[in-house]
Amino acid sequence: MMDAMTSRVTKITIVLALIALGVAGVLITSAGRDAAQREQAPTAKTIEVAAMEVTKVRRQTYKRDIRINGFIQPARRVTLTARLSGTLAGVEADVGTNVRAGVVIARFNTETLTLSLNKLVANTEAKAATLLRAQKDLERTRSLAATGGVAQAKLIEAETDVAVQKAELRALQAEEAEARRALDDAAVTAPFDGIVNSRKVNPGQAVSINTELFEIVDIAQLDLVALIPPQESAGLSIGQTTSVEIEGLPNKPLSARLDRISPATLDTSRSLQVYLRLDHPVPGLRGGMFGHGSLQIKKRENILAVPAGAIARDAGESFVRTIVDGAVRRQPVVLGTSEVGEDLVEIRDGLSEGDIVITVPLKNVSNGSPVKIAER
Repeated sequence: MMDAMTSRVTKITIVLALIALGVAGVLITSAGRDAAQREQAPTAKTIEVAAMEVTKVRRQTYKRDIRINGFIQPARRVTLTARLSGTLAGVEADVGTNVRAGVVIARFNTETLTLSLNKLVANTEAKAATLLRAQKDLERTRSLAATGGVAQAKLIEAETDVAVQKAELRALQAEEAEARRALDDAAVTAPFDGIVNSRKVNPGQAVSINTELFEIVDIAQLDLVALIPPQESAGLSIGQTTSVEIEGLPNKPLSARLDRISPATLDTSRSLQVYLRLDHPVPGLRGGMFGHGSLQIKKRENILAVPAGAIARDAGESFVRTIVDGAVRRQPVVLGTSEVGEDLVEIRDGLSEGDIVITVPLKNVSNGSPVKIAER
């Protein structure tokens, strides 16, 4: 009986041992399979970007200029025309003559004008005397009419005569004033200090009214007249300053300020005309000279900006990809002015100075992917 029990225990022990060996085998097989799978699992591929495809964020100052090209012209010029018809008795100025305001530069023959004026003066004086006599007659007639000495019709006749005489006197006085003005116009004077730019008449020449006589320019004030595209005008404002270089005057840049802006484009070129007043004209500067410079229309200081190619958008969110500890990081950003230079976008929030930003699009790149900058 003891043998039978011993045999049974032995069998049970053997069965338990086999079971234990089977479980261990299963565990060992499973562990080996997991290790093999770990060895066969591919590691994340490292992305490589060129040095020119990344940029370090830094604070900078942005300036935007408009290139200005144009011609110098006097700020003031006037063409003097004849205000009456007649013969020029004398011409006192020629091209290049400096003239002062109010100085006579040409004279018309005034003999006929003087005779006409003298005649009108005499007629006016005679009419004034006739009016005076008519007024005295009216006073006498009124006195008689008050006592019944004359008929009412006589009084009306005297009052009418005085009214007619007054009207005729006023007409003669107007003709006399016109004759005096014509006599004044016979002396052609300079309207301001300047230089005669052109003379179109000669002494002894008979001219009609509105004939061009002289052109006078003031070169004490000169403008650079330039044409710009209308889309560039948004940043313009009166008083903006620039430095202008004039061809023919080397190494002498002149300061200028924006003085006037045309309200509409020219029909011929569809460009906008602007006028820059030169602050201090120099000797030798003449109208028609070509000048050029740059007009600063915008300036932003101490801003963070990245190339436009670095900006990506997803579901309405703007973000950039930065490199942090050798990995790609998706960094949301708040954009500022969309136009900063030709290809820069201002970043108002989300980046700090010194951050490394990838400036080219990366497709199918997950956050945290390893990345390195290729060496040249």
